[in-house]
Amino acid sequence: MVRWTFVLAGILTCVCADRLSAQSAMVKSPVPPKESIQHLEVHPNVHVELVACEPQIVDPVAIAFDASSGLYVVQMTDYPNGPADGEAPKSKIKYLQDKDDDGFFETAHVFADELLFANGVLPWRGGVIVTMAGEVAYFKDTDGDHKADVRETWFTGFAEQNPQLRANHPTLGIDGYVYIANGLRGGDVIARKKEWAKDAKPISLSGRDFRFDPLTGEYEAVTGIGQFGLTFDDYGRRFVCSNRNPCKHLVFEDHYLKKNPQLAISQTAHDVSPAAENSRVYPKVNAWTTSTLHSGQFTAACGVTVYRGSALPQFYGNSFTCEPTGSLVHRDVWSPMGATFNSTPGRKEVEFLASKDSWFRPVNLAHGPDGALYVCDMYRAVIEHPQFMPTELKTRRDLTNGDTRGRIYRLTKKPITTDEEDKPVTNLADFPSSKLVPLLDANTSQRETAVRLLVERQDKSIIPAVAKQLKTARKPAGRVAALSVLRSLGGLESNRNLVLSTIKSDKDRVAEIAVRFTEEWLSESDAELLGVIRDRAKTADPRLQFQIALSLSYAADDASDTLAEIALNNLRDDWIGSAVLIATKKPTELLTRITNSPRVGDADEFLSQLGNYIGRRNQPAETKQAFATISELSDDKLLVTQLQFLNGLASGLRSRGQRLPNVVKTLDEPLQERINAIASQALELAANSGATASVRQVAMDFLAQGLADADETLFKLATSREPQSIRMAAITVLGQRSSSRVAQLLKSGFAEQTPTLRSKILDAAITVPTATEVLLSQMEAQKIKPAELSVFQSRRLTSHRNPEIRKAFAKIVQAATPADRKQVLSDYQTALSLKADAAAGREVFAKNCATCHRIGKIGVNVAPDIADSRTKTPQYLLTNILDPNRAVDNNYFSFTVLTVEGQIYTGLVATETATSVTLKQPEGKTITLLRSDIEQMKSDGVSLMPVGLEKNITPQQMANLISFIKNWRYLDGDIPIDLPGE
Repeated sequence: MVRWTFVLAGILTCVCADRLSAQSAMVKSPVPPKESIQHLEVHPNVHVELVACEPQIVDPVAIAFDASSGLYVVQMTDYPNGPADGEAPKSKIKYLQDKDDDGFFETAHVFADELLFANGVLPWRGGVIVTMAGEVAYFKDTDGDHKADVRETWFTGFAEQNPQLRANHPTLGIDGYVYIANGLRGGDVIARKKEWAKDAKPISLSGRDFRFDPLTGEYEAVTGIGQFGLTFDDYGRRFVCSNRNPCKHLVFEDHYLKKNPQLAISQTAHDVSPAAENSRVYPKVNAWTTSTLHSGQFTAACGVTVYRGSALPQFYGNSFTCEPTGSLVHRDVWSPMGATFNSTPGRKEVEFLASKDSWFRPVNLAHGPDGALYVCDMYRAVIEHPQFMPTELKTRRDLTNGDTRGRIYRLTKKPITTDEEDKPVTNLADFPSSKLVPLLDANTSQRETAVRLLVERQDKSIIPAVAKQLKTARKPAGRVAALSVLRSLGGLESNRNLVLSTIKSDKDRVAEIAVRFTEEWLSESDAELLGVIRDRAKTADPRLQFQIALSLSYAADDASDTLAEIALNNLRDDWIGSAVLIATKKPTELLTRITNSPRVGDADEFLSQLGNYIGRRNQPAETKQAFATISELSDDKLLVTQLQFLNGLASGLRSRGQRLPNVVKTLDEPLQERINAIASQALELAANSGATASVRQVAMDFLAQGLADADETLFKLATSREPQSIRMAAITVLGQRSSSRVAQLLKSGFAEQTPTLRSKILDAAITVPTATEVLLSQMEAQKIKPAELSVFQSRRLTSHRNPEIRKAFAKIVQAATPADRKQVLSDYQTALSLKADAAAGREVFAKNCATCHRIGKIGVNVAPDIADSRTKTPQYLLTNILDPNRAVDNNYFSFTVLTVEGQIYTGLVATETATSVTLKQPEGKTITLLRSDIEQMKSDGVSLMPVGLEKNITPQQMANLISFIKNWRYLDGDIPIDLPGE
């Protein structure tokens, strides 16, 4: 029995400027393929078996089964550095066969070789579409020897800056387009295939992915951006990943955004899986991450796949993401969340698949026609490109260890059974189209293979059979497949009543696709379809309502009534609210419908977005109508609603060079009075200590527009004992109003402010010209130190538009280093040229630094983290050790607190609440004080780290200390590099 799989996409991307994996202490050398399975720990209900391995394959990064049960394997043997000068490229595509039908592919043919950084493969018309360095190409074997004799370049121009950051994962979508993740680096892509190249123009992929129609050659940039990974669910929703983002849903496609270019949408993608510092993985090996801050997190997420097979039924709809740094595959369980999803880990603190063998490097996943999940394992000692490594690791000796190895695994349920629908079909390529149609209701891979073959053939004689399949298919995904084929064959219009019936009565997910596929009908003023969609919107779930809203962007006629209803039904879902705005052609009509609803009081956030949109349109009559409509809300309880809308309107107008006070002056006098009355109410609300902080924040945001004389009130709030969030907001608004009161905040009481408030005052001071001058004078008088400015704040002064300010700030910075520190720094420069001993430096650190710093298991983290030193030069470390006050993060200034009882405490401000302050002190001690018990709290203007460490450390010891800080992670010998002192 042949076991075969159809994969729509694949490749590696273990890219990351922030991680590198080394050998585990558990398995320090490679093991044979069969033995490697023994090191795998997988979900207890899952069985793992070997499908292919070396010598038949090496470095597999993508796989795809053709319709004849052969397996294409992409080998990226160029990884990581590519061929040397004069050498041929090393990537290959192998074609594997299982001739003895035992489930293991023992026969391998070199289908195509001497490819440069090949990384993805997709079967198409008897050949394969391949992504590789800078291009999309097509290969085909026409004489049956399993070696490609046709090679066509279809597209070029994809960026080639780094082998790990290149276009990948060619994947056929339900709309008939092949989608490609751009690899993060973009490019200017142009068609090169002869039939497509005439009049072709390059398109920029900056910040976006790519798609093309393999039948017509039509191509465009689409919403992205995927690094190494691209997958669809059964209903055409697209998901990608990047190093720190294991699964991102691309919620808004570009063609919808283009329908409304005046609408500013800040986010197009949603992290379904927790990302970056919120992510968690649990490797069985010593997963060495370049940044110590990223230990236990995703740093090399790749190969994301939404599982839709049937051999692991309990995992249907879960997402799986490879993390080769940790030698594991992570699983998340999804739950609907309006227009998108959220997720929870498959098991608490246990991965779906993890190995004790750190050479196990899963980089891609795929479905099989048997319903199984397949895993590509590059099986290497190191999975990282030298470009992203610290300098000391770029020449490590084991970079290419494992480039003669590679494995592919099949995952099925226990006990091993083959469901009726999963029985392998030996050769779909020989099936007539009529026999392929029933397979539209088969499992995922067989269904998608059937769809692909029918799209390739364009046999319109089967349209009636496909239409029948749309009515009779058991599975919703099967009916979606039928819709997909009908669309490709041009059979939707001839089955109009069936399509309308699908929208009216089929399951929400199927109706969703039918709505999506009939958008062009809406653009032709199809009243009947519009009526059907409006009716369905009343009973649809949030996801279908989201699609209806997007599709109404194509409608030639206004649909404000339906859009308002969708918005009001989903006021907690910003994605759906944005979809409504994308489709809105008459925003003031929509505003009227929302404000006339009894639910208007819950629509604050949506009205803010709507106000911004109206402001960006900058149409005077429309803006005037918006002012009139919002001002007519007479209920005092709706003041915040009015303010939210007006804040959004002001923001939108400002983006068009308009100021709210100037626009208000153009209104009729009665309307001006109503708007000014709202401003007066906002002033009262901001000062009302009985109101919630969030409500007062809205009021202060409105005061920033300049409609009320609010400086005195805001100054009182900024200097009062109000909650810190209120004081911060007041300071920010004073800056936005260019108030002279900002200068007063610098002159009086600045040293007594907490780090957060001081930072806000500095932000405001740099914004207000008169306050900037006061800031410089305070720094010249050494009342405020240049080190208190953040990097961003310093940069704003360094690049200030006023040359006098730039010059004055540069002079202050230059004079900021005390003479004695300059001399000490000069004396200790010799430490940078001495032969250093990192192991000896560990003892220097333990004796002199461990009370406030932690590296590995030594010390406590009171001061800033110094263990993550990969980007810090020895000169930088020397300077900061000997002159700790030169550049201090605002959160790490020492504070002295005097209590009403006369006690004095010194430390860093670790936590602040409305009622208390917590100080962090050396040796990890903390003390929490009630604000009511504090008589005075004042910044010492210096780092907690004392000046004068050189008195206890010789230049040689300093050299050793710096070497330890830079190289402490290599002292156990797991990373094969030559350490200083060896």
